[in-house]
Amino acid sequence: MNSKLKLALIVLAAVIALAIIVAIVVFSFAGASDEPDVSASPAVSGTQAPSVEPTPQPTEQTDPEQVEAGTTTATIAVGGDIVMHTGLNTEALTSDGTYDYTPIFGVLPDLISGADYAVCSLVSTLADGGEYTAYPLFRSPVSLAGAISSVGFDLVNTATSHLADSYKDGIDYTLDALDNAGLAHVGTYRTQEERDSSGNRTMADINGISVAFLAYTCDTNNVPVSGFEYAASICATDYLTGGTEIDYGLMDSDIAAAREAGADLVFVFMSWGTEFSTSPDDLQYEIADNLIASGADVIIGGHCRVPQPMEMRTVTLEDGTERTAFVCYSLGNLISCQNDEYTDISAILNLEITRDDASGETRVTNVSYRPIYMADLYDYGINDYDWHYRVVDLHAAIDAWESGDDWEFMTEDIYNDMVTALNAAHEFYGGQYDPLFEGEAAE
Repeated sequence: MNSKLKLALIVLAAVIALAIIVAIVVFSFAGASDEPDVSASPAVSGTQAPSVEPTPQPTEQTDPEQVEAGTTTATIAVGGDIVMHTGLNTEALTSDGTYDYTPIFGVLPDLISGADYAVCSLVSTLADGGEYTAYPLFRSPVSLAGAISSVGFDLVNTATSHLADSYKDGIDYTLDALDNAGLAHVGTYRTQEERDSSGNRTMADINGISVAFLAYTCDTNNVPVSGFEYAASICATDYLTGGTEIDYGLMDSDIAAAREAGADLVFVFMSWGTEFSTSPDDLQYEIADNLIASGADVIIGGHCRVPQPMEMRTVTLEDGTERTAFVCYSLGNLISCQNDEYTDISAILNLEITRDDASGETRVTNVSYRPIYMADLYDYGINDYDWHYRVVDLHAAIDAWESGDDWEFMTEDIYNDMVTALNAAHEFYGGQYDPLFEGEAAE
């Protein structure tokens, strides 16, 4: 091969090699532009640069455990009756003439903060100005609604025996006050249209579970609702003369309508029973069984002012099948300053509800309660504190005393009364639902 041809071939080979190298480099940079190195990006606001994650595909649930198990779970904290006696108004009155009830609720924010939803019952009407009264006709400052909200409650049952204590204007103003405080409510209505459009219920989406809240009272403290019957959810046709003739058709149709509206679970408040009785009467059992047969899943009783038992109750239907629901016949007073026996004992009830997402069946899967107590320093002649009424956690107060780290206001008499109260709570509610129950507390 002559030298010129040899040189030409060498040059051609070099050109081809150079072209291949250039192509490889260009291809490499093109690939790098499609996959940016995020880790090499500068940090934002002093934090490390975010990593790139694949875009998640839409699913019905985002909780891995729920997806794996095929269930959805929610928790509801339930408080008893807010009964507004004069002493509570006196306690809440501030130096500037306004009312602040939040301190009286004491430990309640801590006890309900972990729940997905929290509910209670209001045994009073609300007003802004004028004369505030207690029994026999309850009329309380509107600021109570703000306190209930600030404590952490989401919904208030207004279908109690004192719902009409301020007549129709009182019903309207109470609902306006609850609305302004951001509280949902069930049991009373301003207009016929409001009741009809709601179906006599309030629906709540709790962690993805649709819960229908319904509420009924058997009496109205002898106050007639003539001319505005629509305004109150009353289940007894003889509400002025005994409250024993129950309109089961009303409740049956309300529950059926709630199911048709898509309720996964039906929760019913009942104002019923005999005041100061720690045992349910026959009518309470009858009403509970009818509600369960109609489709209620949870029944929470009030009006009795004292604790009554709770249970998972099963009824046999006409076709021979069975339905089970949770019933607390009376939670007692959430706050009050009554001095009758056991009226200072209550609990925060915690309900876990679970929906099988395949079948849609929703049921109560766990029940527990935390015993609470209305500490009343007037009962012990203690007047050197800036308060007289506070809701306290019975377990915490007793444990503090027994550990030698007792709370400043505690005395041996108060401690002994709290031990008695805890024993009573276990006796009436049932100790099996208190996770800290270890048999009878020490005498």
